[in-house]
Order: sequence, then C-alpha cells, then structure tokens
Amino acid sequence: MRTCLAFLVFACCVGVEAHIGSPNVFFDGKAGGYPVRAVICPPQVVPGLAQITVRVQGGPVQRITVLPVFWRAGRVGSPPPDDAKLVRGETNLYSAALWLMKPGAYSVELTIEGYRGKGTLVVPVNSMATNTRPMPRGFGILLSALGMVLFLGGLRIAGAAFGESRLEPGALPTKRDRWRGRAAMALAAGVFSLMIFGGRKWWEFEDANYRNNALYKPLSVSAQVRSERDQHILTIKVDTSEHHGHWTPLIPDHGKMMHLFLIRDEEPVAFAHLHPVRRSGAEFEVPLPPLPSGSYHVYADVTHEDGFSETLTAIANIPSASLEMKKLWLGNSAEPICSVEVAQRLATNLFLPPDPDDSWQMVGAGTASSQNGNQRSEDAGRRISEAGGGYKLIWENPGAVVENLDASLRFKLVSADGTAALIEPYMGMLGHAVVRRQDDDVFAHVNPVGTFSTAAQEFFVRGKPLERSTLNGQPGLLTVEPPSVEPDLHRSHTNSVGVTGEISFPYAFPAPGTYRIWIQTKSQGRILTGVFDTAVAAAK
Repeated sequence: MRTCLAFLVFACCVGVEAHIGSPNVFFDGKAGGYPVRAVICPPQVVPGLAQITVRVQGGPVQRITVLPVFWRAGRVGSPPPDDAKLVRGETNLYSAALWLMKPGAYSVELTIEGYRGKGTLVVPVNSMATNTRPMPRGFGILLSALGMVLFLGGLRIAGAAFGESRLEPGALPTKRDRWRGRAAMALAAGVFSLMIFGGRKWWEFEDANYRNNALYKPLSVSAQVRSERDQHILTIKVDTSEHHGHWTPLIPDHGKMMHLFLIRDEEPVAFAHLHPVRRSGAEFEVPLPPLPSGSYHVYADVTHEDGFSETLTAIANIPSASLEMKKLWLGNSAEPICSVEVAQRLATNLFLPPDPDDSWQMVGAGTASSQNGNQRSEDAGRRISEAGGGYKLIWENPGAVVENLDASLRFKLVSADGTAALIEPYMGMLGHAVVRRQDDDVFAHVNPVGTFSTAAQEFFVRGKPLERSTLNGQPGLLTVEPPSVEPDLHRSHTNSVGVTGEISFPYAFPAPGTYRIWIQTKSQGRILTGVFDTAVAAAK
C-alpha cells in the first residue's frame, strides 16, 4: 500500500490570507498513486462550512474521506472524517462540506482508497471570518411578521390572564375586569418593548464585537527606504499593537522568513522578488536593486509557527539609485541578479548583500523592450515573453479566460535556439507565479503544486511542537498529531534534477478584470522572469 502526502492552502481570501481577493485553495499533485486536483472554498464566516471538490484521475476509487484538523487540537482532538460524495453526472469528481469551527490554521486531511491502495494528502487552510452574512430581505420580512404575531399574541394572553381568566365559567366580564385586562396588556406592552429594545442593543453589541474582534483585519505595515553608503535599504515594520494576540513567531517558507514582492505600475513597469532578513520579531530589512524610482505596491508573504499564513501589504516610495550603485549592481550587464555567483561577487562590495535568490525585472514603456530584454508578442495564438538571457516563456493556454474557471496555467520554457530548456528547482519549486489584478484587489502567489505555504504543510505533517501545556501538574508540550504514514515531502514539492519543457500552476481567476502574471523559473543557474497580461471575462 503506497501513500504520498501532498498539500494545499488559499488565501485569500484574502489576505488573506496568504492571498488577497483570491480565497479558494488549489492543489494539483498526487495522493499515493492517485493523481488529484482538489479545490477548497473556505467559509467567509466562522463557524462556517468549507466546500471541497476532489477530482481523481486514473480510474475509479472506492472511498474518499475528508477530515478537518485544527492546529491546536491535532488529529486526536478532531471529529471523525466525513465521506466525500460523487457529484451527480460525474465519474471522478467528488464533493464534501466541512465545518471549520474556530479561526486559525486548519489542515484538511484527504484520504483516497481504491485499487491502487490508500493515499493521503494534507491541505493547510486558513480559517478566518472575512465578511458578515446579510439577512435576505424576504426572510427578514417573514421574521418581522412572526415577531409581530408573537407580540400581539403575548398582549392578548396577558390581558386574558388578568381579565377573563379570573371569571367563573359562563360569567360575563365586568367593566372592572375589562379595565384590569387592558392595564395588564399595557404593562405587558411596556415590558415586551423593553425586551425588544434590550435584545436589539445586545445584538448591536455582539455585531460590533464580531466586526471589531472576529473579522480578520490586515496588519498595519510600514515600508521605509533609507540609504547606507549610497545603498538603498527597505525596512518592513509590522505594527503588532492592535493584532489581538495573533502575531506569533514566523517559520521559513522555501527557506525564507519572508517573500517580498515589489510591483510598480507606472512606466517603466518594475517587479522584484526579494527576501528580507529579520532584524527583530516584526521588523525586516532588504537591500534594493537599482529599480526605477516611484511608488511601489509591497506584498510580503509570511507563515506563522502555528501554520497560519498571510500576505501583508504596504506602499513604498523608492528613490532613484545612483549611477555608481547601478554600476556596482549590474556591471556592464542589463540583466537582473540571477545566480549565486553574481550575488556572492556583489556581496564583497555592498553594505548589505542581496539574497542569492533575489531577482528583479523591468518592462519598458509600451513595449517591446526592457532592461532585461523582456518583450511580449503573439505567435499563432500563443503568448511569448522574453525571460532574459535569450530564454523565452510561452503561455500554452492563453485562450478565452473566464472567472472561476479551474484550469492550470501552462507555460513552456525554451532556450535561444528554440529547444525546450531544462527547468531547475528555484527555492524548492520548479517555478513561482505571481498573479495580480490591475486594480490591486487580487494578489496571489502560486506554486506548481498549489496555492499554499510549504512551511504550513510541513508543520501539519511533521507535528511540530505548538505550545506549553500542563499534564498531571507537570509542564509538557502540546503537539499536532502527524498522519500515521510519513510523507515523501521532497518528491511532493520538487524534482531535484529538474524537468525539460512545460511547467503549470493550478489556479482560477476569482473575478473578471485585467490581470498581469509574472512567471519565475530557473535554468542553468539563472533566475528567469516572464510577464503576461490577460483579460478575464465574467462568467455567463
């Protein structure tokens, strides 16, 4: 019996979460011997139902179960798993709904049983309230009508209790009896009105408390640039004073404590993928390459030690780099930093050396050229982007793009002579995709296996220690119970020898609009970046 564990998260929502405006979580890989594509739609309110769909390729299966595991409780404190049901009219598509009862980090453990044995995958999911549910107008009218009936019925009961109920059978009420009943009805009306007023105030208090304390709110983040020995350094500082206790120590994802993305919308358009170092618990610094001056959108992906991942946002105003600094960074080349060798050579000359995996790229105004030679064109229905160093990235499926259409984004890397290039692992993955809508309402960082933090998935699989507890009066460690079978994490994430040809990213655009996609991969030690624009149509 073979079992291979893989993983998935979403964002999100937001901000989610680890994403902004893109709440659904995607996974594309294997669970044991079963090729699986899973999508999780987390709830907008907590407690709430998460909707899960699972498509299994390669033949029928006997059973699929799903189990929600809260980070603090572990598998021991989780409910029994639920069965996923085959969708009517489908042969390999299953669906299930799971209650997420608390805000925080969850994993969804999905187990498949069939003729290929048993396979399990673990999917990290952020559980957080991002919205409130308005009451439907018709339902509100119905409840108001029923409430009025109860109010009037209560008055009538009070009047009868102090009026006609005191009479002997068959006796007619006197004027005094009628006045006594009316007085009881008036007193009851006052009491009922006070109860309604008090109930309304209680509801308003609970609603305000939910909006202020239960709804997820992005942290305030400042992004300031300073100069040290003519080198621009960006400081990212998180304001944790109003975080209500959620900010906790971070764990590295792909070996980095933070993945920072800088995006400049004005011409020339610029993009940077940097990796700051932590100076304190909530303060990070990163050296800036010689990007064009202007206002930049800042997106910082982090993962907390409890498995919760989120994207922090800010605006940074970056000044122009000096000619000396440009020469120091670039030498006589127009390429961005793209190899360990270049970064190590620069490290001896810079006040704060860059991370070996840092990269940046610019697209010139309108066009067909840029600092690293990037260009976009159309070729027989395919979109092509210059990725640097003579390499090209080809978007293999850029046909009509519709919102919420679950279809992998497929790209092919070719060398200068037009042959398929070897794609090497880049920070533990064969590639990274950044998706952003023009109005900044959607941002997502996608990997070839899904939209999740690998640090969160390893946390849930390995069973990391979580917090101190007391067992029989003695201090102990509370841990997440790992699945019974150890996963092959490395095989789930990457191929250490690389692959030739195509790379794909599971994703569905959450809303219509104009999007830009940055695709990053690596070949022959060089970090390559391609840029693609697309218009996403509304679903009919």
